[in-house]
Amino acid sequence: MKSLRKIYFVLICMASVLLTFAGKTDKAFEALKIHDYFRAKDIFEKALKSDPMLANYGLSIIFSRNNNPFYSLDSASACIDRSELSYKDIKVKDRKKIFDENGVDLDTILAQKQNIASLAFSAAKKENTVPAIEYVIQKYPFSAEHAKVIAYRDSLAYSIAEKQNTWMAYKSFVNSYPSSPLTPQASAMYEKLLFEQSTKDKTPEQYFAFVSAYPQSPYATEAHEKLYELSTPEKTLEQYSAFVRLYPDSPYSTQAWQAISRLWFTDYSQGEIASFKAAFPRSPILSQIDAAAKAASIKYFPILSKDKTYGFVASTGVITVKPKYDFVDDFSFGAAMVGMGDKITYIDTQGKTLAPFTWEDGNAFCGELAIVSIDDMLGVINKAGGTVLPCRYDNIYFDKTSLILTEKSGVFRYYSRIGTPLFHDYTHAKPFKNGKAVVTQDGTAQLINSRGDILLSGEYKDIRIGSDSLLFVQNATDESWSITDHLGAAISTRKYEQVGDFSAGMAVVVYKGKYGYINEKGKEIIPANMSFTGEIKNLAFQGQRAKTSYRDKYGMIDENGKRLVPNLFDDIKPSESWPVPIQKNGLWGYVGKSVSISIPCTYDAVEPFTAGRAIVVKKGMWGIINAKGTILVPFEYSNIEPLSGGDMFIVAKNGKTGIINAEGKVILPIEYDRLREYSPNVLQVVLDGEFLYFDISAGKYIYKGL
Repeated sequence: MKSLRKIYFVLICMASVLLTFAGKTDKAFEALKIHDYFRAKDIFEKALKSDPMLANYGLSIIFSRNNNPFYSLDSASACIDRSELSYKDIKVKDRKKIFDENGVDLDTILAQKQNIASLAFSAAKKENTVPAIEYVIQKYPFSAEHAKVIAYRDSLAYSIAEKQNTWMAYKSFVNSYPSSPLTPQASAMYEKLLFEQSTKDKTPEQYFAFVSAYPQSPYATEAHEKLYELSTPEKTLEQYSAFVRLYPDSPYSTQAWQAISRLWFTDYSQGEIASFKAAFPRSPILSQIDAAAKAASIKYFPILSKDKTYGFVASTGVITVKPKYDFVDDFSFGAAMVGMGDKITYIDTQGKTLAPFTWEDGNAFCGELAIVSIDDMLGVINKAGGTVLPCRYDNIYFDKTSLILTEKSGVFRYYSRIGTPLFHDYTHAKPFKNGKAVVTQDGTAQLINSRGDILLSGEYKDIRIGSDSLLFVQNATDESWSITDHLGAAISTRKYEQVGDFSAGMAVVVYKGKYGYINEKGKEIIPANMSFTGEIKNLAFQGQRAKTSYRDKYGMIDENGKRLVPNLFDDIKPSESWPVPIQKNGLWGYVGKSVSISIPCTYDAVEPFTAGRAIVVKKGMWGIINAKGTILVPFEYSNIEPLSGGDMFIVAKNGKTGIINAEGKVILPIEYDRLREYSPNVLQVVLDGEFLYFDISAGKYIYKGL
């Protein structure tokens, strides 16, 4: 800023500076002062060899003024460039003397360069043509007004497109200035005018024709919406019925079916359900109707019959899907994947298939969408079995509400949840998080919102969304990480070598080879002054404790950075309960608050204490001890797993499993092939090749097999 102020000061004072010029060019500057440009030019030209720096400087002033016949900004630019080059040849010790005697130094020269660039911009603005402005952009890339000139060119070109007001004009702008901030606006206008022209009469037929011709248009959603609104203006049962009959593939058909349901049903009586099915035997919401009539609390568990086929049983004990599938997955959002042979599809809770056996694999539904695959290529379907995206992508990412992110051959693209392509292609992109996502274009990372608007851009190699209030921004030059808010304003002045993900409200940061922790507001709450070895992901907080490491020894700190256990042990499992599991010489034990070993390191493996009890392994056998090391459950089991309540455990012995309590008393005989806690208070029991289900709290079977 000081340098800029000096430049501008020199510009303002240039006329007065001329009074001080001395030496061979003194008469030239005197002539210049009284506007005797012919004499000044003649003297300056004669002095070009003896004093090229001052002579070229003076000539640039003459050529830059439009009140003489020598006015030529190109000549002025050439002269000032030569003056700058000549100045660099002057010895450093002589520069101060020249400035004292003549008032010219590098800042003066640079100020004249900026002045010429500014004059060129002003002249181009008077001409007010895109080619004239473009010439200035190319000629004076160093100008302090360079960004302003580019913006002016873009604005001028955009105004021309506005006057023409055709989709062709806006398309031309987009093609000519792809990096302009106005390009998204121009692209939007192109799409808007194309849409308006195609649907100028605003009839259902035109909107239907538009979505058929331009399915990827950002106005396809609006066209579908208009088609829906115009087809159901009174929102009557008859209009909704006609809509689903005429436009079964519309993204609004589901909404229409839901409207039909609302209009049809009052109490979901058997009569209403029967009449609905008679009127709409192929309705895509039949499963929803059945599900709505049942208690929302019902859960569904996979069952395995003795003939190795799968089905489902409800938590009421009723088999809702008879075993007939080769494999099944759990229900998610009212649908479950089922397979026969090498094909899969999805069923509802009553066993109705959502689509034919079409795909080779698939994921659980997330919201109304699921990822499916054919020939290792991924696509997306909805819960009506409709194809949202065909199976042609390498990777697909979304959660239950976010936009869909696809990757194909290294190209990333976002889609709406009905399959409408959004924004444009990116060289890299990340899934949306709280309405924002990080994308990379031409090696530069940007932050965008769910409309595709750029929220943050710059010379960034990467951006990571750290929390709701901060970003981790990686500099493209030195690859250091800065912490900013979501608008790019710096939160911390430090540049970190590494930054970790947030865990328990804190993230690891590395500064000058030392690590510490920041909170979700970017404040360094534990100073980065600790040494470490290994990967920083191992230093993440687990609850209010974190592992520390140095020279292959490990300890533990609390959330305030207080060292609770020094780096003395071969390994440690951070825990908020004392004593804490530690490893020494290949065996595990526990250390107390005094940092002395309270339970000797004699175990093959241990777990942290919970409710005063810990699972431990000794010579391959599992048992349970208390905080004093007293054995509560003897070492006679090949495995022990705690149940969610914490007072009972699944144990394995001689290839069979059962349940014991915390005192070792057998609650469920150890005679089952396998037990696992399928959901809270529900055990999945495998006996003689069948899946059975046991309600722990009720103490009885939900399902005892066929």
